[in-house]
Amino acid sequence: MTPASGDPYLAQVEAWRGEMDERLRRPNGWLALAGLHWLREGSNMIGSGAAADVRLPPAAPPQLGALELRQGSVFFAPAAEIPRVEGAPPASEPLRPDTSGDPHRLRWGDVELVVIERGGRLGLRVWDNGRRERIQFAGRRWYPVDPLARIMAHFEPADSEARIPVPNQLGGIDDEPLLGTAFFDWRGEEGRLRAVPTGDGGLWFLFGDHTNGETTYPAGRFLVAEALKSGGIVLDFNRAYNPPCAFTAFATCPLPPEPNHLPFPIEAGERFAPDSARHDPAPA
Repeated sequence: MTPASGDPYLAQVEAWRGEMDERLRRPNGWLALAGLHWLREGSNMIGSGAAADVRLPPAAPPQLGALELRQGSVFFAPAAEIPRVEGAPPASEPLRPDTSGDPHRLRWGDVELVVIERGGRLGLRVWDNGRRERIQFAGRRWYPVDPLARIMAHFEPADSEARIPVPNQLGGIDDEPLLGTAFFDWRGEEGRLRAVPTGDGGLWFLFGDHTNGETTYPAGRFLVAEALKSGGIVLDFNRAYNPPCAFTAFATCPLPPEPNHLPFPIEAGERFAPDSARHDPAPA
């Protein structure tokens, strides 16, 4: 069922989809990612030159400096010919990683660098805001908005100590808080999805369905909802969206936990086509 032109719900969903496009296009967004490099113990020379251990985009100088990984901390020393790198702390102070909540951001023109920590590994995430992929992005692809894809679900909260294993794109498993389970009817099929926290009080559903690899992203999609006072939630699959890994090889995305693979197709929300896939090389 297609909503009529001028329908307030259609306008709301289309506005939200426009915002999702702008998030991808914004500076230091997912489309600006230009590299993910895992650091080795000791000195890691960084720059755009062929001699660098960590190759940066051409917008960076051939030798920007060195990152030294020492006993779980990373220190930055600029190259002698580099007068100053914006955002760099004193040489004696380690770089705060993204897991600190307030990471150091090293900036050189359009290029920005942040140390990330994943599964006990330390790496360098690189953005280049001058990337063609960011500037020329045509927009996400969606199924037409269907009012029947917005459904009421019953939500059963989990125990406060409940956890759920959530796999990630790096091959690891993260033990996440389990907020509860949504029970719903999808066109005569019974479905259930487990929720983990969004970080800002919402319910985050990482799910797969029978459209994956056909018309939607092979690894699954994301959906955010809010719990209602009535004990229910609204699952609006028109707002199901692709993870960052659909747009860049340099993201480290969570994947749907095993119970969240639905045994039927959800033909709503964001689509995916191979010709719109990222063309970056896989992260080293």
